[in-house]
Amino acid sequence: MVHLITWLSITAIAVVTASLLILLSAFNGLEGKITDVFSTLSPPLLAEPSTGKRIEISPTTLQALKAIPETDCIVRVVEESALASYGQQQRVCRIRGTDSLYFKASGMGNLPWQGEAPVNGLPPGQVAMAEGLAYLLEFESGHSLKSLQLHCPKSGGIDLLNPFREMQPYVQSFFYLQDELNSALIVGRLDDIQELTGAGDRITALYLYPKQGIDEAAWISNIEKILGSAWTLKSREQQHSSIYQILKSEKMAVLIIVGFILLVASFNLASVQTLLAVEKRKDVTLLWALGIDFNQARQLFAWVGAWITLLGSGIGLTLGFLVLGAQIKWGFFPMNALGEPFPIRILMSDLALILSLVLSIGMLVSSWRAATLRFS
Repeated sequence: MVHLITWLSITAIAVVTASLLILLSAFNGLEGKITDVFSTLSPPLLAEPSTGKRIEISPTTLQALKAIPETDCIVRVVEESALASYGQQQRVCRIRGTDSLYFKASGMGNLPWQGEAPVNGLPPGQVAMAEGLAYLLEFESGHSLKSLQLHCPKSGGIDLLNPFREMQPYVQSFFYLQDELNSALIVGRLDDIQELTGAGDRITALYLYPKQGIDEAAWISNIEKILGSAWTLKSREQQHSSIYQILKSEKMAVLIIVGFILLVASFNLASVQTLLAVEKRKDVTLLWALGIDFNQARQLFAWVGAWITLLGSGIGLTLGFLVLGAQIKWGFFPMNALGEPFPIRILMSDLALILSLVLSIGMLVSSWRAATLRFS
């Protein structure tokens, strides 16, 4: 009976440990996947007007930003909501006008494209459209009598006779995004979109890209000094703070729930120690007669619980690594209907956290039960 309950305790600890490793690694992989998506759509550092929607940046300020040694690239951006129409179909979309460096700096040139990726920028009067939006508009590439039309409301006073500015661009190519913007984004030239939106020389944001291996804190500090209080800087995590906060909250909730299950499973250690104390009662009495006091005997039972915890956590980590390795290599568990494997990322900090949690709970439970054992 003692051996059966001992192996049940080892199995329970192993299963909980493996579950912790698998779940936390899956959350890390999902966070990394989301970060990869955002790395294309969102710059490492975003500068927005502190007040208002648009702001004009002087050539002197722009040149000063480019002169910072840590700066790799700066892209001026105008972004606005617009109405896209094609034939009988209409959709509200986001139009983004950018400098020609945008496609290289953002990594959009590395996305899946239908048509030629405009890595060196778009020609005048041409745009690139997300595939999802093209599908919703029932867009026909190639020769067609229909043309894409973009409508943007005029700012300022109300013009009842002509309330919209219009543009009929040529769609050069299509890109695919793993994001909700795949059904909403159109990218064009900065000057074309400024004319369409009536922004003039003003922009809505600056996308700033640093060089590799720099001190980002010092880089951001230099940018703040140049831009001043008229601009607000946001890191990539701050730009999508709600999504990152949800991921962290879910990861913490999983850790607490599985930790509570581990605490309940660890009470099997108390059963093992109790049965072992009953079985070895005569041996303990003999040791007491030979001069060993009961406190020393209790320490022996505490070490039994500790070794069970160590063995269970070791088996659990091994099992968890095997499952994660199989997922990484063969992708048994898909993330979506397209069959894309669920991403996995193992962090050393998570390993340290799991070991600390499992060992501390196991040690505490075994020490508590050993301290309450009574021998007669």
